[in-house]
Amino acid sequence: MAHILPKDEELFKRIAREHIQVDPALWNAIYQNVGDVIIVINLLVRSYIDDNQEIPKTEAGKILEYTKRLISVIKKIDHPEAIAADEKDQFFRAIRDRGLRLDPVTHELFGNYVRNDINIINLVCINCVDPLDTRETMTIADARKILDHTRSTMRFLDRLREATSKSETF
Repeated sequence: MAHILPKDEELFKRIAREHIQVDPALWNAIYQNVGDVIIVINLLVRSYIDDNQEIPKTEAGKILEYTKRLISVIKKIDHPEAIAADEKDQFFRAIRDRGLRLDPVTHELFGNYVRNDINIINLVCINCVDPLDTRETMTIADARKILDHTRSTMRFLDRLREATSKSETF
C-alpha cells in the first residue's frame, strides 16, 4: 500500500460521512492476530536487513508459516459463522457469538490492502522456499519487499482503526 487509491479515499470519506464503526471485539481480534503477527514478520526481516544480510531459507519458511496463520485469521474474520464452538480466543468467540462482521466498506478496504499485502509477502516466501530454487537465502531486495508490505499493513490498519473506532461505553 504505497498510496491509498482515489477510489479508496472515497471509501474513507464514506466511513466518516456515514459514521461507520467497527466493534472493539473485531479490532482486538485484528490487532492481536493480524497486527501482532505483521510486527513479528517486520522485526524478523529487519533483524537481517539492518545487518545487511540475506534471510536464510529457514527464516523465509517461518515467515510463510506466519502468513498461513494470517490467512486463517482473516477467514475467521470473513466468516464468523465458521468459527469453532470451542474457540479458545475470547475475541473470536465474541465475534462468533455476536455475529460480528466488517461492514461492506471496511471489508473492501481491508481486502484491498491487508489481504493483498499478506498475499505478496506469501508469494515472496513461497518463491524463496521452493525446492527447485537452489539459493540458500532470500535476497535483500526480496526482504525489502516484505518489509515494505509489513509497514504498509501497519500504516493501513492504523488509518482504518482511527477511521472506524467505536468508543466503548461503560
